[in-house]
Amino acid sequence: MNLKSLILHRTSKDQIRKGITVLAKGEGIHVTDQEGKRYLDLVSGVTRPVHVGYGRKEIAQAVYDQICQMSYFTPMQFTNLPAIQLAEVLKEIAPEKIGCFTFVCDGSEAVETAIKLARHYHAFKGEPKRYKVISRRGAYHGVTGLALRVLGTVMPMRQIMEPLAPGTIFVESPYCYRCPLHLTYPACGIACARDVERIIEFEDPTQISAFIGEPIQQGFGAYAPPPEYWKIIREVCTKHGILLIIDEVICGFGRTGEWFGVQHFGIQPDIMTMAKGITSGYVPLGGVGCTEEVVKPIDVFQHLHTYGNHPVSCAAALKNIEIMKKENLIQNAKAMGKYFLDGLKTLASHPTVGEVRGTGLWTAIDFTVDKKTRAPFSLDRLTSLVNRAKEKGLIIKLMGPALEFAPSLIIRKEEIDWAIKILDQVITEEEKAMGL
Repeated sequence: MNLKSLILHRTSKDQIRKGITVLAKGEGIHVTDQEGKRYLDLVSGVTRPVHVGYGRKEIAQAVYDQICQMSYFTPMQFTNLPAIQLAEVLKEIAPEKIGCFTFVCDGSEAVETAIKLARHYHAFKGEPKRYKVISRRGAYHGVTGLALRVLGTVMPMRQIMEPLAPGTIFVESPYCYRCPLHLTYPACGIACARDVERIIEFEDPTQISAFIGEPIQQGFGAYAPPPEYWKIIREVCTKHGILLIIDEVICGFGRTGEWFGVQHFGIQPDIMTMAKGITSGYVPLGGVGCTEEVVKPIDVFQHLHTYGNHPVSCAAALKNIEIMKKENLIQNAKAMGKYFLDGLKTLASHPTVGEVRGTGLWTAIDFTVDKKTRAPFSLDRLTSLVNRAKEKGLIIKLMGPALEFAPSLIIRKEEIDWAIKILDQVITEEEKAMGL
């Protein structure tokens, strides 16, 4: 098939020359390419949105019905029933006090909107100097303008667009397996979190608008922080009048075994972003939720996306969430996540398996060439593991120094067992190629 007319995202010309898989069908947690080869998708479409699995006719019907009834109208000075209904549904499942919502097209736009919302909050309160945003090295928050500004990983995506607008402050992430501060938990006293206040004071708290962070980070491969981390960050933000933006684009909608990842840590965000699992990838949708305290001082949110609060996307999200509730997929993510993690831990005897970790159905294996020094695998080795798995009919992905797994929330034990068997085989093959 000729791909010259289609520009692919993050795909090199060398990869295209070697051949790009063209997928033709999805059903459950499996996808089939145009040659008829079937794969078990262990990463929910690679970017992880497909929470309820492929081929849900109920969502297709909800989209069709809404298109027939009311396909589109501007989000400015008008609204529609699905957007209103979705906001009410989200209010019921979101963390306490998150009760006001607006909808965009994806996660990057959600982050963009959240940062703009924080700026509006401070401006209407008479603090227009608060323009700086704190992000973390290793963070992923998207690729639009403001989202790209706070991107702390996949560096070429940011660097090729630099210089960007000033105002981002990067702090260290809570990556205990390879601590960037060369400390050891818990003796470290959560230095990565406590050091944030020193940096805030250096930068001038009266100039800082928000701190943004994923409750569990993807940049290192499904890495959850120590339990104390977010409580410290919350306290520091509150002390200095800084809004806390929790980025739930990946963690939200059951991925971690709770409706939202932040619910594992017992803190209250001021603003929350979401996307991906909100529609299970059936149609584009992202969203931002916030507390009433954030919107109260804002007279007009000077923000407009043509497809904001889109009725068709909101209708898909409503049906998607209905399915998740009806089929108890949050509970399944918790139960199957534990089963999957236990299975992955059986691979820990491999000389290259450094750390196995996960929360709900978001897990990872952090690979190393030396278990004592924890030196990471090369990109070539991780890519080889991904390719070996694909040859055997298993789609996985690399993330930072790890292999990451995020299957649809409908996965069953027998599918997990088969995936573990394949992973054991590909690790063994790679280690033999390394001479181990």
